[in-house]
Amino acid sequence: MQAKFEEFFQRVKNQTTYDEEELFKLVESSRVTQEVKKEKVASFANILFKLTKSTPSDSINATIIKQVNDDAQKYINEVKGDVNVSFTIALIFITITELFKQDASINSLLNNASTILVNILYKQGDHIDSMDLLIETFEKLSRKTNDENKRMYYVSRSNEIARYKIDFQSGKEVKLSPTSSEKLQKAFAYKEKGTDAFKKNDWKGAIFNYHCANNYVTGLMGLGDEEDTISKNLVLVLTNNIAICNMKLGKFNRSIELLDQVLKSDPNNVKALYRRGKCLIAEKQYVHAEEDLEKALTLTPNDKEIMAELKVLKCLINNNNNNNNNNNNNNNNNNNNNNNNNNNNNNNNNNNNNNNNNNNNNNNNNNNNNNNNNNNNNNNNNNNNNNNK
Repeated sequence: MQAKFEEFFQRVKNQTTYDEEELFKLVESSRVTQEVKKEKVASFANILFKLTKSTPSDSINATIIKQVNDDAQKYINEVKGDVNVSFTIALIFITITELFKQDASINSLLNNASTILVNILYKQGDHIDSMDLLIETFEKLSRKTNDENKRMYYVSRSNEIARYKIDFQSGKEVKLSPTSSEKLQKAFAYKEKGTDAFKKNDWKGAIFNYHCANNYVTGLMGLGDEEDTISKNLVLVLTNNIAICNMKLGKFNRSIELLDQVLKSDPNNVKALYRRGKCLIAEKQYVHAEEDLEKALTLTPNDKEIMAELKVLKCLINNNNNNNNNNNNNNNNNNNNNNNNNNNNNNNNNNNNNNNNNNNNNNNNNNNNNNNNNNNNNNNNNNNNNNNK
């Protein structure tokens, strides 16, 4: 069947028109039943063909791819996931990618084809054609990507489906692992539980559920472009939410670490800048806090919360400066007092020394006088003795 679609699209690729009845018959031969369903698939294929005509011969731009992906999902929803309709749309996707091999952006069509085929197997686990086409699709994706992590993911998924087919054909009970799309939905479910806990001021409960959501969504592979963007944004939101819960618990350093991660991926994330600014204030890192809050205010001028926080910060900075000045004055006063005390002590010591010197001099003089007197007395005694003789 794939070869027939490929031959048809290859043949009409460079034509301005083609026989729509031929396409309709081609869809009919793909086991799509009921007129309304056949018309929907043929209509989708016709839209896809016409869209490719509005682009250069070997590329399809991102806008067209998104429109095609949206149309495909719309048709699948309208037929309530009919297996044959879904399979035919996936087949058309894969066929179209063969016509635009040089365009890397076409990989999103292959990703969407793989998602459609996996959903078929969840609905009808014995659909061998979907197994074969899914193995082929994952192998193509592994060859087209330059990302080693993605390449390994696609190889492992291809091997998983191959084992699934072998086990199914041997009569074993088989079960597929959750798809990346399912994991993304579970992540959103846990996020909602976390938000409910947050509203009840249950910070620890909120952190638990946000972490569960983060475990499901981190490193998801095999998503379409739109879901891939959604998952990456969800990681940032969850990290931001875990940070504010830690902030509520007074774990400011942990919050700063988490907000650093957010701002590394999204430097202009206003919530992260504002929250990190508040945490930095709590840690008295006023200079860095001011940088974050000023940047946040530049990104969202006139934000009342940010302006109020900046006002608080400026008051803290002024108080801090005043305290520093008072401390300097106290230090100066202490130094002056110490100098005065030292001077007084020196003066007292000098006075004591002078007094001691004076006392010593007086004692010396007295001693000298006494000595002189003694000498005089001795002389007088000598004279008297002489006279007596």
